Formats: sequence, C-alpha cells, structure tokens
Amino acid sequence: MRTIHKSTILFFVLLSVESLAQPKMENVFVQRPPENNAQTNPRNYQDAQQPPQKSVPLAVVMSALVPGTGELYAGNFSSGKYTLMAEAAIWVTYAAFYTHGNWIRQDARLFASERAGANFSSKGDQFDVNIGNYLSVDDFNQAKLRSRENDLIYTDPSYYWKWDSDADRISFKNARIRSDENYQDAKFVIAAAVINRIFSAFSAGRATAAYNRGILNKGAWNLEAHPTSSLRFADGVDVNITYGF
Repeated sequence: MRTIHKSTILFFVLLSVESLAQPKMENVFVQRPPENNAQTNPRNYQDAQQPPQKSVPLAVVMSALVPGTGELYAGNFSSGKYTLMAEAAIWVTYAAFYTHGNWIRQDARLFASERAGANFSSKGDQFDVNIGNYLSVDDFNQAKLRSRENDLIYTDPSYYWKWDSDADRISFKNARIRSDENYQDAKFVIAAAVINRIFSAFSAGRATAAYNRGILNKGAWNLEAHPTSSLRFADGVDVNITYGF
C-alpha cells in the first residue's frame, strides 16, 4: 500500500478550492451591461455630488431689481448686505426729502390762500412761481403785456391773488424755493439708487461667476508647468500639482 504524503493531499485540496472559485464557463462568455451607479462609474458619482451651476444673468437681474439679492443667490452676501443696507437708507432718505418738501409746499400754499386769496386747485407749479414773483395778478398781467407775452395772461378769475404786503410775498417765495430744493435733493437720491443697483448687479455677476468656477475646479487635479531659470540652478521645468476641494 502506497503512502500518500500530506503535501499531495494539500495540493488536491487547493486545486479543488481554486476550481470552485472560478466562475462557470457559461457566465464567463455572458456580457453584462455596466451598472450605472456611483460605485461602477466614478464620473457619475462626481457629477451627482457636484452642485449645479448658478445663472449669472439671473443674479445680475436680481441685484438690479433689489440690490444684494443677487449676491445672496450666489452665496456671497458679504458685499451684498452693504448694498442692501444702502438701498434701504437711500429710500428712507428719498422719503424724508420728498415728504419734507410736500410739507413746506402745503404750508406755503395755505399761507398764500390766507394772505393773498390764492386758489391752488388744478393749478401747476408755475402758478406758485408767479405768485411768489408778483404782488398781484394785475401786476403779473401788466408785466406780460409789456413783454408781449399775451398768451400767458391770466383771464380766469380762479387765478386771482393779491398779497397784503410784499413781506408776505417774499415769505411765500422763500418757502417755495425751500420746497423745490427738497424735491431736487430727492431726485439726486434717485440717482444714487440707480448707481447702487449698477454696482450691486456687477458684484452679483462676479460672485456668481466665481461660484461656478469653484464648482468646476472642485475635486479636479490641476497640473501647471513653466520653465525656470536662476543663477544657482540650471534651466528646468517647475511643475505644480494642485487639487481643488
């Protein structure tokens, strides 16, 4: 009877295990479609993890309408908060100038109604100017006749006025000028609002573009190479490899 060595038994055991581990021949020649998931397709995994880009035109329009909102949309409200606060301050200032101008104008007209008998119903701003420049409607009409501006003469009785004194006329005129100055200041505030919108829209566009660049560079390897030369070292190539997080 022959003796079977342990090494021979071990060899057959390993051979059997290896044969069991091999796939069946029928499965080897079956072509399976690649699974479209994050584990088998790293690129799809990267795209799934990458947030969508944001619209630069949308950010610009948002800040043009309401300063600061475009920067907030781009995820960079550090500068947008200042343009938003500036916008609020601008409109508060505008309301203050315009309201104060209205108060002065209304008080001046009430004064002219009491001291000159003027009626401001359905009258334009030029009527206020004429009342402040002439003591009465007769003085105004005579001045227009002398300058041959007959089309400007007041013939409607509702345009009548006559000041009790020249001091009252001057007081009304000064009040009207202060009112116009407040209206003019309100117009300058509107110009500041336009400038603030332009600045905010430009800032929102830059912030959104920077956000999109950050998304494209995130998770990507960047290779930069440029020639180098110095007195101590020979000419060569400087290679920089970076990875965006």
